[in-house]
Amino acid sequence: MSNEGLWLVVGLGNPGPTYAGNRHNVGFMVRDLLADRMGGKFKAHKGRADVVDGRLAGARVLLAKPKCYMNESGSPVASLRDFFKVPAERIVVVHDELD
Repeated sequence: MSNEGLWLVVGLGNPGPTYAGNRHNVGFMVRDLLADRMGGKFKAHKGRADVVDGRLAGARVLLAKPKCYMNESGSPVASLRDFFKVPAERIVVVHDELD
């Protein structure tokens, strides 16, 4: 399958029970909801992230779950971006801050 038109959607949060269900993990919650809607299960990827590859609203989407704390997520996201050749304008990061 070609990666042309692929969107990378990354849900950020912090692992572990301390942050579970906390608003700080809204990125994790949105990402898991989208994975359910896609009917996919996360699989390990070598770039320190779990991923689901599927379709949402007719578009091909790669959902990513970095295996690290939010402030360390840059490296896994860059690794996925480079591996799947996703341009910056097709990367969506879901987190708990307003920009």
